Amino acid sequence: MTSLPKVSSRTVADIMTPRVETLSPGDTVKDAANMMIDSHVSTIPVVDGYQQCVGMLSRTDLTEMFLKEDDALAHALDTDRLSMEWLNRSLDTSDSRTVGELMNDQVVAIGGDQSLHVACQKMVDSQIHHLPVVDNENHLVGIISTFDIVKAVADT
Repeated sequence: MTSLPKVSSRTVADIMTPRVETLSPGDTVKDAANMMIDSHVSTIPVVDGYQQCVGMLSRTDLTEMFLKEDDALAHALDTDRLSMEWLNRSLDTSDSRTVGELMNDQVVAIGGDQSLHVACQKMVDSQIHHLPVVDNENHLVGIISTFDIVKAVADT
């Protein structure tokens, strides 16, 4: 337990991922699915033309979109068991739905100078696994996930 105080004194900026793939609200759902597959991520921040974080799109958002459209599939599968590859193959190339239609626009963000304790508390309170890291003007500067926090604990 001696390593936990070292971890709790670190800031979000110490362990966040600074280079983040992003989407814009006008990107297609197909583009989003491809980006998640190619980048091996389950959540992508959505930014506007000023690089301000205006939403988050997750694999769960995409999965729920399909489950709403297919009652039989919804009863047969739960969202954690669907793969992004299946979702991507299921998307029609002519599908015109956009990220802006599907994203969660209730962004719970955090500043890089905040403690890991504050990040953990925000994740628990909001029941989420990713926090976009923003500067004072809400510009996206990184992302922190529960995996980043677990890795920081394991590395100490």
